[in-house]
Amino acid sequence: MNKEVKILGLVAILIIAMGAFLAFKKGPVRDLPGVPLDSQNLMRDNSHMTGKADAKVTLVEFGDFQCPACAAAHPVVKQILEVYNGNPQFNFVFRNFPLSGIHKYAMDSAEAAEAAGRQGKYWEMFSVLYEKQSEWAMPQALDFFAQYAQELGLDSEKLKQEVRDKKYADIISADYADGSALSVNSTPTFFLNGQPLVGVPKFDDLKKSIDQKLAE
Repeated sequence: MNKEVKILGLVAILIIAMGAFLAFKKGPVRDLPGVPLDSQNLMRDNSHMTGKADAKVTLVEFGDFQCPACAAAHPVVKQILEVYNGNPQFNFVFRNFPLSGIHKYAMDSAEAAEAAGRQGKYWEMFSVLYEKQSEWAMPQALDFFAQYAQELGLDSEKLKQEVRDKKYADIISADYADGSALSVNSTPTFFLNGQPLVGVPKFDDLKKSIDQKLAE
């Protein structure tokens, strides 16, 4: 075997090894919960949405229930949902992006919302968590989640146990992975028809953008 053949053989081995490493590093994307409904993974078939996946206009938020900026943005989102309530051409999608490194109860609050959703009250818990963020963001967070569940007519003990068991960790992790793939690195991050919005939009500006896209 001459020198050139040996070199080519070594290069081929390195290429194969690098490919295997990258595949391992990326992880088994196909195993993430839910089926992607668009090319960017902005939403999956199990994502929480107010409308239909094929709506003309879709607003996606990657958020963290313990994030103060997300809580500050919630009134804008709430207004938007009220304005377009019942409009079949508008869809709002929320994806979990818990910043656990700086928000100690971000994962637990996401679990609480998912658990409430399993009992049919996702959006109600979604609003409560943001509107009462300053109340529950403490070591007794789980007790507050159970209290909110009870007030919403849910099985509070079941919700508490599911949060303790981290029952929805895979779903939350899938949301986070999709956000990371989209270069989300802060919350809230909004996408309007696949285009990222800069910062937290004001209600009038966001409504104007949505109306323009609905009219196109």
